[in-house]
Amino acid sequence: MHKHILTLVFSFLLFTGAFAQKGGLVYYLKNNGKLVSTKDSADYSMVVLPPDTSADKSLFVVYEYDKNGKVRLVTSSKTNDINLLYQGRYIAYFPDGKKKTMGSFENGKPTGREIDFYPNGKLYVIKTYSLYGKVFFNECKDTIGNTLTENGKGKWIQYNDDFTEILTEGNIENGVKEGEWKGRVNKYEYFKSFYNGGELVKSDIYYKPDIDTTITKTFDIAPLFEGDFGRFLWKNMRYPAIARENGIKGKVIISMVVETDGTLTNVKLVKGIGGGCDEEAVRVIRLSPPWKPALANGKPVRVVYKVPIVYELSN
Repeated sequence: MHKHILTLVFSFLLFTGAFAQKGGLVYYLKNNGKLVSTKDSADYSMVVLPPDTSADKSLFVVYEYDKNGKVRLVTSSKTNDINLLYQGRYIAYFPDGKKKTMGSFENGKPTGREIDFYPNGKLYVIKTYSLYGKVFFNECKDTIGNTLTENGKGKWIQYNDDFTEILTEGNIENGVKEGEWKGRVNKYEYFKSFYNGGELVKSDIYYKPDIDTTITKTFDIAPLFEGDFGRFLWKNMRYPAIARENGIKGKVIISMVVETDGTLTNVKLVKGIGGGCDEEAVRVIRLSPPWKPALANGKPVRVVYKVPIVYELSN
């Protein structure tokens, strides 16, 4: 839930306007944070009301509603402009109205104790956020109430937002991640990470295609980046300092699988030039939004696709 809340905080930076209603402001939004003009075209809406005179008179009241008009978040903000600064307690809800998460914000950041619940109403986890952003994992239970982590020691399981699958799991020692953690990145990619005292030591992503999936070698229409690929690279790519200092330039070739839904998996280096350029190219391709998938006989197909990324030094 913490991740979801942070996404909402960031999304307010993207708002370009709002709609006045009953003394407050109403924002209609897509899940990616894009502001839209009508409720029917929105994935959710946000209402920012004047301060509640019976509570803190300096804080605006914020309600978030899902597409069906159900409340999914109630909190407060120090501001009511496009850059909301969350402050004070918040409660998030499941679609059926049951509590999902309870916690607090301090200047837009989670702070103190956060409690999460399963859809069945049972306690899921308890975490504590320090003022410096560090997270301590206190308690974790399974869906029937058995204790997995207690007093910052034990096994931890993290689910996706609607609790339909496990995203990652591992061990907790002294309230922080310890040893091997593993999980799923998407339908075809998995990861293993290793922690020492809460600090990430290394992380590996590996490809594990489902048995019934195939890679198509021939297709009628190639996969296509939706938008300006050059601009995407320019916006996200960084020329490694070591490569600059040593005059390293040239073409890096990256291979990837474009899935039938356009997501990119199995991103790996085919040809590199060193100096940190290879790792940077892989990193940026992994940031790419979904592409238009390749088509064969009018249907989306999974294909291996290669993209060149050129590093050039300006005079």
